[in-house]
Amino acid sequence: MPSENRKRALVLSGGGGRGAYHVGVLRFLEEHEWQPDVVVGTSIGAVNGAAIASGHNAYSLWSLWQRLRTQDVQKANLNPLGGNFLLDTAPLRETLQRDGWVNFDRINSAEASVHLRVTATEVNTGHLHVFGNSADVYPSRMRLEPLGLDHIIASCSIPIVYPATQLHENLYWDGATVANTPLGPAIDAGAEEIVVVLMTPWEEDEEYETETPGNLLSAASVTLEWALLASFQADLKLFRRINDLVRLEVENARLRATNLLLVEKIRAGQDIDLEDADGDGIPDVFQNKFQALPDPIIVSPRKPIPVEQIVRYTREGHEKLYEMGYQDAKRAWKESGRQVEGE
Repeated sequence: MPSENRKRALVLSGGGGRGAYHVGVLRFLEEHEWQPDVVVGTSIGAVNGAAIASGHNAYSLWSLWQRLRTQDVQKANLNPLGGNFLLDTAPLRETLQRDGWVNFDRINSAEASVHLRVTATEVNTGHLHVFGNSADVYPSRMRLEPLGLDHIIASCSIPIVYPATQLHENLYWDGATVANTPLGPAIDAGAEEIVVVLMTPWEEDEEYETETPGNLLSAASVTLEWALLASFQADLKLFRRINDLVRLEVENARLRATNLLLVEKIRAGQDIDLEDADGDGIPDVFQNKFQALPDPIIVSPRKPIPVEQIVRYTREGHEKLYEMGYQDAKRAWKESGRQVEGE
């Protein structure tokens, strides 16, 4: 499994063809010597996350994106009346393997570049599942198992637009269906410093409008777009309001782990250190001190990106999004009080 260092987490949202935005953000972070230890990816974020876990950096990942076209990702469903989706993702499967986007042997080994988490929504229950290539630090429902192409494609399976993906015995849709930018998996993995990358303006005191959908495909995309935004805003509110609870949960998790260790020592007849240096009546072994996590750095565009770019992959579009991601990362970095190199 990857290095045990888990301080920094990069959370990559869904957004289909707008994924080049992630790469621009990654370029800025790398220029400022900020390297993620944990990557949580949803939908196209799962694709980029798997590429990072495979060893790609912003430079090599951008090279792949520059060559990516719509026909490399999807094709028309020739029998739309016989299914519940408009586009087939078979080309994406082939592209990810053929062009070197992912290396699952590396992802599932000690050579993995990061602790990877990908999300998918179980069709029959609506439950969000988190799959990972390493164990979490804190108790969670993350499913630790060898990650494969089906995990990534499942995370990208936008309802109506793409077919659901079979994984194990269940069908899965896009993880963004219920949680586009989940903070929980990053925290469970042990992260203390989180950068979130959205491809939708998120400020709660701002109002944004998208163009009126002109067809079924754009209507599905707009519906998902607003669902994505609402899920993140709810997630962030929860994060901010229960930061103290997060701290307590972290403490309780560690105390439970300490209790288990003490029980094992007692059973093995080992000596136990019950020193109480501060005299508060509680042995120091039960009293680790924790700090609340800082708010995540949120990178997002100022204005909505055209919704049709969810299903459109063009070089011109990638270049605009790549530069936009870089500039938005710079702005968010400054707003967080950090120094931008060269300024």
